[in-house]
Amino acid sequence: SDSDSDSSTSSSSSSSSSSSSSSSSSSDSSDDSSDDESVARVTETKNPRLKERGRRKGAEPKLRRLPTDDSDSGYIAESQPKAEKSLTEAEVRRILRQEDSKGGASASTVQSCAWVRRSSRQPNRSLVKSSGVRDLLDKLKSNDSDMVVLKLKKYLNDSDCPQVVMNAALEAMEENTNCQALYIQNFNNAMKDEQMMHLLRILQSPKCKIWCMNIGETYNVSHKTWAKFTKGLKHTNVTHMYASEHTITPELKDRIRENIRKNRSKHRLHIDPTNLDVIVQCTHCWWNPINARVLQPYIRNSRYESILFDSVTLGLKGTTDGRNTDAI
Repeated sequence: SDSDSDSSTSSSSSSSSSSSSSSSSSSDSSDDSSDDESVARVTETKNPRLKERGRRKGAEPKLRRLPTDDSDSGYIAESQPKAEKSLTEAEVRRILRQEDSKGGASASTVQSCAWVRRSSRQPNRSLVKSSGVRDLLDKLKSNDSDMVVLKLKKYLNDSDCPQVVMNAALEAMEENTNCQALYIQNFNNAMKDEQMMHLLRILQSPKCKIWCMNIGETYNVSHKTWAKFTKGLKHTNVTHMYASEHTITPELKDRIRENIRKNRSKHRLHIDPTNLDVIVQCTHCWWNPINARVLQPYIRNSRYESILFDSVTLGLKGTTDGRNTDAI
């Protein structure tokens, strides 16, 4: 009887240990799989991403695809195909002359002769040819040294700058490979959903070197676009940034901060002592790169030592004006 009780005790203890280990492993796995957004779980069908919809009696079952959570993988901005340009007035006249030279007017030619000119000009397109804008476009395309720290207000000094000018600047930026810091704040008319996604495509380009960005005071961008932009930052080199707190939600701000922190392991441009001439110009971020601890010895032994006593240049943690504190 003693041996029976010992065996039963050992079996019960082994079963309890196995159950406890399985519960701990399930707890670990649940922690690993937790995420900010809920994920649809469907087990009734063979494909976990498909769910059976209601159907009439005798009808074939229909499946709908559930939205997937891509918060882990980030968002990749797809390039938009350029729209085909409409024929100009001169091109239309040339086509009509070719038809007339063939002799005889076909039905299609008669219909073409009834063509009425409609303006295809884009509003404010002439602003792209202004001296300031042309200077910006030329410098971007030629990788001018002035573009390393690019403050667009220096070239586009009109706060009501139209979208057509910003589109031209972004197209030129696609060809640039030397810009490290971009200040593109306070362009409310020019920066909207389309321009934000264009900017994200540029930042995700393998040849883009932009790691510092200020995009504050941007009020006409939808929350949906901000969410895509936030996820897309995972696939950029941006390590320091500022966006106005009253244009994004606190949750998005936290996600942006998390993404740019992780990006700091991708490169060393923000902590490289040989890049100090650029780093000291990267201010007005949530956390200015000049505050990096590894840079302090190099700053003390350089001509920038006075910056260590300049509260405006250093900034406070998580702010650009000293009113908010935040541990980024």
